[in-house]
Amino acid sequence: MQKAQLTVRAATRDDADLLGDVLADAFTNDPVIGWLIPEDRRHRDRRMRTFFTSMSRSYLRTGKPCYIAGDGSAAALWSAPGTWALPATEMALEAGPMTAAFGRRVQRALRTQLQIEGLHPKQPDHWYLGYLGARQDCQGQGCGGQLLREVLATADADRIPAYLESSNERNLTLYERHGFTVVEELRVLGKGPKIWRMWRDPAG
Repeated sequence: MQKAQLTVRAATRDDADLLGDVLADAFTNDPVIGWLIPEDRRHRDRRMRTFFTSMSRSYLRTGKPCYIAGDGSAAALWSAPGTWALPATEMALEAGPMTAAFGRRVQRALRTQLQIEGLHPKQPDHWYLGYLGARQDCQGQGCGGQLLREVLATADADRIPAYLESSNERNLTLYERHGFTVVEELRVLGKGPKIWRMWRDPAG
């Protein structure tokens, strides 16, 4: 049976809580998130919602394109070409939520972010997929692919590449189906979970 097409819409600032809730659920079993907010941590669900809502709020506040599939089945946070880095002012605004989310591991989280940002390609300009995820009960239903196509069609039309980091090996095939290629596999801070850096040249 063919999978039904979900409606994809652009998120607004009022959707920060919804985006945070969707992504927190989607990343429940993510290895890197589990390393930063372990499963046995008190109030883990709340901490994860705090983190992803904070990130969503920053993306929306700075005008980055964010998308929601269906009534909240999946979500994606993108950065348009030349805008991938969050300004220092945003980091300051969200320092409180970051501390609330990671607690004693906030320094580990910051070092992880700095490592990932340090490896981010500076040129050429590209679309950057910061976060993509479907709720656990919606995974495997094509939501991720629809959210990818929402931006990749524009990227292809404008002849602009795209870039992402995958923190879960099982998602590599999804990204590869949409034209991404692994350019590097590394361990977070040299001893943590693996991350795969992926690049996509425009199709066609």
